[in-house]
Amino acid sequence: MILHGSIDDKNQLWVPIIVAGEHGQQKISALLDTGFTGELQLPLQIAVPLGLKLVGVASYKLADGSVSKQMLFSASINWGTKTRLVTASVVMDAEDVLMGVSVLHGYALLVDFKQKQLVIKEPGTDDPQIADSPESTEQKP
Repeated sequence: MILHGSIDDKNQLWVPIIVAGEHGQQKISALLDTGFTGELQLPLQIAVPLGLKLVGVASYKLADGSVSKQMLFSASINWGTKTRLVTASVVMDAEDVLMGVSVLHGYALLVDFKQKQLVIKEPGTDDPQIADSPESTEQKP
């Protein structure tokens, strides 16, 4: 299956996912953070109502060099045709949901900043292409 995300005015990549726990599920837009090697980071106000299960604590080195200790929870994410169990770090002072590169393992990602299009190919799907792009119709040597 070919999945579609969006690119905002700040050139940030967003993907729609459904996050589920023991008490419910919520459809959200996750910021695709290629500098985040984890799977998912959730704000506390999203994680608690879903009833996610605590599985541990971890320390993360942030981009500014500081270290943040975060609680880790088990969550299910529905993305495209796949449902998978992920480890989500939960933070009190975050507003956005972050999806890390660990979730993308096996996927192909095609980003066209000029046309503001984000295409993600699930494993086993034909090559993704950006719609109406001259480059997408050219033959590869």
